[in-house]
Amino acid sequence: MDETPMLRAIRLLMRVPGHNLLFRWGLALAAPYSATIRPRLVHAAPGCLELGMAKRRAVSNHMGTLHAAALANLMELCGSLAVQLTIPRSARWIPSGLDIRYRRKARTAVRARCSLDPLDWHQNQDVPLQIEVIDEHNEVVAEATLHMRIGPRR
Repeated sequence: MDETPMLRAIRLLMRVPGHNLLFRWGLALAAPYSATIRPRLVHAAPGCLELGMAKRRAVSNHMGTLHAAALANLMELCGSLAVQLTIPRSARWIPSGLDIRYRRKARTAVRARCSLDPLDWHQNQDVPLQIEVIDEHNEVVAEATLHMRIGPRR
């Protein structure tokens, strides 16, 4: 998979001290709601993205664990960004659904991972993306399938 200009920019950003703050500021401008979970970039490569989220009171529920909505937000953002970092300028995408399974309570900071195989961007299609959320003990706390509609620009 080729490196897109967006992926190249993210990888350069990750070399800068304080890159996660800059990332969140940019995200807040582009997608304000997604920035509320304060995601951080962990790894970005062609077809692969990993984001982290700290366990803090603002994203916790009444049981002191990470809120299901915060986990869903993290998974949708991870899948969408993975596509955005891979897509050529001649194509477009939009999420069309999100199926989530919560496996256990998330009691620690977490990481969301999404990988995608090379796609035919010039054909209209629905692509299921697999995303998993892992805690600090490397246990899967949630899994999702993000249904992404992709195709050529009109």
